Amino acid sequence: MKKLECVDFYHDVSALKPAINEIGFDIHFNKVYRQHVTDFNDGIGDFAFNKAGAYLHDLYFDNIREARENNLPTGKSLDVITQRYGTYDNFQKTVREKAATLQGSGWVFMNHAGYVNIIPNNRIVENVALIIDLWEHAYAFAHGANKAAYIEKFFDIINWDKINSRLINA
Repeated sequence: MKKLECVDFYHDVSALKPAINEIGFDIHFNKVYRQHVTDFNDGIGDFAFNKAGAYLHDLYFDNIREARENNLPTGKSLDVITQRYGTYDNFQKTVREKAATLQGSGWVFMNHAGYVNIIPNNRIVENVALIIDLWEHAYAFAHGANKAAYIEKFFDIINWDKINSRLINA
């Protein structure tokens, strides 16, 4: 069985505010994410859950960067979003609405065709272009129970270069 490895995170964690704070990032990255990888590699717990948790966190941490004002999609991301939703505002509205349908913990993602959907719990989905972690550990330290506030601020930390790369290489 191939061992999993954690992705590296090269961005300034303090610059993820207000979407994510340092304490929340530390717990999310160094405890939750690394635990999925360790448990999978050591054969502890639910194999599929840990493999999917590691995989989804790889995608998640890889598609965030320092917060930017007016962090708008460009290139292929903009093309896909405009084709599917007409405007970036409509896309954001769809993300918010889809996230609100998630019962409990999971993920909201945009696939390579631009469709927004949810992943309840942890499950591997192969065609992820953009993903947002909606487990409580992702947002509670910065936003308490206000998942909607986290989603609003998450739009400021999306790394559109990574999303473009995923779309181009799909």
